[in-house]
Amino acid sequence: MKVGDLVRLKNLTSDWGEIALITNINVTEYGLGQISLIVNGMMNCAIPWIKRDKYIAEVINETR
Repeated sequence: MKVGDLVRLKNLTSDWGEIALITNINVTEYGLGQISLIVNGMMNCAIPWIKRDKYIAEVINETR
C-alpha cells in the first residue's frame, strides 16, 4: 500500500463510499501514524495506521 493506490474500504459509514485514493501515509518510528484519503469527493479524510486492516479491505489498483 502506497500513495496513489486505490483501495476498497470496509467497516465505515456509507458517507465514506466504497473506494478511496491514498494521498499520504505518515508513520512514525513507533508504528503510529495515519493514512490520508480522498473519498466521495471529500479531502482530508484519514484512518489510523494501526487500524488500516480494519478499514481497508484490499488494494484495487497499485501505482507504479
